[in-house]
Amino acid sequence: MRILLKELFRGIYDDLARKIFWSALALVATIAPAALAQGQDGAALLTQMATAMRSLDYQGSFAYQHAGRIDTLRVFHAGGSRERERLISLNGPRNEVIRDGIHITCIRPDDSAIVYTSTSGRGLLPLVPDAADSALGESYRIVVSGSDRVAGYTADIVDIIPRDAFRYGYRLWIEQGSRLLLQSIVTDSKRHALEQFMFVSLVIGTAPSDTDLVPRQRELLTTKAADSNEIELRGPPMWIVGNPPAGFTFRSARRYMDAVEGAQHLIYSDGLASVSIYVEAKDAESESQTTMAGRGTMNIYTYSKGDWRFTVLGDVPIATVTMMAQSLKQRQLVDATPDGH
Repeated sequence: MRILLKELFRGIYDDLARKIFWSALALVATIAPAALAQGQDGAALLTQMATAMRSLDYQGSFAYQHAGRIDTLRVFHAGGSRERERLISLNGPRNEVIRDGIHITCIRPDDSAIVYTSTSGRGLLPLVPDAADSALGESYRIVVSGSDRVAGYTADIVDIIPRDAFRYGYRLWIEQGSRLLLQSIVTDSKRHALEQFMFVSLVIGTAPSDTDLVPRQRELLTTKAADSNEIELRGPPMWIVGNPPAGFTFRSARRYMDAVEGAQHLIYSDGLASVSIYVEAKDAESESQTTMAGRGTMNIYTYSKGDWRFTVLGDVPIATVTMMAQSLKQRQLVDATPDGH
């Protein structure tokens, strides 16, 4: 279970930065008539939002809701080619997450620090979709629904609506001037709210100070962030999903440098949602039974077959990881059949 443990270890970051879960909320907003948004291009707004989230300086506080509780956090972000940001919890145990380019530092309440490298390019704000893929229209409808006010700013509301039950949707509030994301709600295929974040105070365009962007106790950090020991594979992967949900296609294959032959990390995506598939050698500690688990919007399907242990996980419905897990095969066995299935 080494691969799964690595993913859950990184979940320490996700729990603070993207995954402080909350119970479903009524999806209610005071929305201006849709006529106000005529002429707006939803896809263009998403592209502008993605650029703004990376390039702009901003700082503020936001609410993140889960299971009847509200967690409040403060974020400092310095944009540019080398992004720097810091996230601080304001209620409950004090936690911090600091991102300096690809290096992530998590400081826990006992003042211990965990440092690792992430090449995903994801920022620390939760529920920010990477929605710049031109093929999104095949799996989602993108609709500009009107306007509203969040944290004192006027925002355009963009709905990313899934075309089936194999993916989640979003409702986004995008600031009209800067195109920064002010609020985000993740919804299921019936548009029921699953998770939400919302700025309650925000300053756009003011660069944080250097003090705002470093850990509160720098002397705690006695180790440097290590480069990822995953390497990207060339050529077709050894494993393949024979029957992925419509829209999900193979994007990349990686493996750990010290992994056995055949162990791989596959990534499938529909342009917005991504699913990771970990294939690792089964060891004596691996459980044989099939297990399914969910945390917020993330779902995990794990099972063993022969000498291998498979883990399929992503911010997608349980039906998606189940379908992909149950059709996972070795490519040589797939290609050996007349129809390729």
